[in-house]
Amino acid sequence: MDISVAIIEDDREIRQLMTLLIDSSPGYTCQQSFNDCESALEVIRKDPPEVVLMDIDLPGMSGIEGVRLLKQQYPEIDFIMLTIKEDDDSIFDS
Repeated sequence: MDISVAIIEDDREIRQLMTLLIDSSPGYTCQQSFNDCESALEVIRKDPPEVVLMDIDLPGMSGIEGVRLLKQQYPEIDFIMLTIKEDDDSIFDS
């Protein structure tokens, strides 16, 4: 059975490329993709994936806060944080 992945990334092109890459990788399927945490939280609560790729810097709720909320309810979900930031504090907070 494939590993289910959700993507939370506000850049549409990056989100589409990651979806294509995941769906073309054997053993993985992109279950959902979102441009913000608020939209993702509603859907993920109904159908949690095994892995979430999450941008740190999102409009509205940050990726860091989104992970905190989801990890409390779904400790079994693995998270991979994505960023273009070079600020150590932001990276280590995630």
